[in-house]
Amino acid sequence: MKPTLPRIDPAKRTLVPPEPELSPKAARNIIRVFVLLLAIPLLFEASSWFTTSKTNLAAATVRSGLQWLLMHGLNEGNRMVFLGREGWLFDQHELDRLVHARRPGNGVQPDLIKLAAQLKAQDTPLLVITIPDRATMYPEQIRPGRYLDVVRMKDEAGKLAELKAAGVDVMDMTEALWEFRDRQPVFFSHDSHWTPEAMKAVAVAVNKHVHETLPRLSSPDTPVITAKILEHRDAGDLARRLDPLHTAKLLGEEEADLVAIQGIPPSDKSPIVLHGGELMRVYDDAQLSFGGGGQAPDAGFATQLATLLGRPVDIRDMPRPGESYEDKKLVIILLPMADLVP
Repeated sequence: MKPTLPRIDPAKRTLVPPEPELSPKAARNIIRVFVLLLAIPLLFEASSWFTTSKTNLAAATVRSGLQWLLMHGLNEGNRMVFLGREGWLFDQHELDRLVHARRPGNGVQPDLIKLAAQLKAQDTPLLVITIPDRATMYPEQIRPGRYLDVVRMKDEAGKLAELKAAGVDVMDMTEALWEFRDRQPVFFSHDSHWTPEAMKAVAVAVNKHVHETLPRLSSPDTPVITAKILEHRDAGDLARRLDPLHTAKLLGEEEADLVAIQGIPPSDKSPIVLHGGELMRVYDDAQLSFGGGGQAPDAGFATQLATLLGRPVDIRDMPRPGESYEDKKLVIILLPMADLVP
C-alpha cells in the first residue's frame, strides 16, 4: 500500500499539488492506443491470408521502411548482408570466412584428390579453376585502405600446392582477376555473381590453357553460331536479401550486356566434361540473378567456353562420388575458392 506523504507546512509558501486524476477522455485515448497496438500485428497476420502468395505484404512494407532507415540513417545492413562503402553489399558468410580463425572444414579437397587419382588411372587430366570471392577482390569496400595485393586466406597456398602434388592441373585465377579489375569490374556491387566480362576473361584463359596443353581437344573448324547481345538490368540477389519488396528502390539496378550464343548445344558425348555450380550457371539459369527474367539466354561460362573451344562440352553439376568419366579426355571443374578453403 502506498504510504501517505506528510503535508508541507503552508507557512513555507509551498503548495501541495493535488493527486493526479485521469479524465474520461484521457482514459478513452489510452484504450484506443492499446487496442491499436494489439490490432497492428493481427492486421499483418490477417493480410497474409488475403494475398494470393500468402506473403505478409504489410509486414514486408514495414520492414522495407525500416531497412531504408537503417541504410540511409545508420549505414547498416542486416544479419545476412553487410553494407560496405559506396553502396557495396557483402554476404556475411564471406566476411566470417575472412575473420574467423576456426572455420568448419569440408571434404572438397580430399574428394578432388580422389577424383584426380581415378582420372589418372584412365589417363584423363583434371583441370581445377579456382575463382576468388568478392571480398577478396574488393577489400577496400569493406575496410578503407590502399591494397597493393589480394587479401588471401593463409590456407590457400597450401591447399593449392597439395592439389598440384596430387597431379591436379590448377589454374588459380585470383591474381589474374586482381589485375583484370583495374580494367573492368570483376563482380557486381549488389549481386554475389561475377560480371560477364570477368566470366569471359576466365573462359579465354581456360581455352588458351587447353589449346597449349591438349591441342587435340580444340577443334580447328570454326563453328556456325548465332550471337545476340542482350541488355539486362537487375537489382542483385544481395539487395533482395535486404529488401525483397522494393529492391530496385533501395539501391537501384545494375546493368549487364550478355552475349547469347546458339549453335553449340551441350552434349554428353563430348570428350570434355565441365563441372560447376552457380558461377557456371548464372547467365544460363533464368532463376539466378541476371539470368534473363524467365528466359534462359545461353550466355553462361559453359556456352562461352564451348564457343572458344569450337566444340560442345558435357555440362554437369559439381562432381559426385562414383561418377563415370568413360571416354572422357579432360575434366574441368569451375570451383569457388571459398569451397576449397571454407
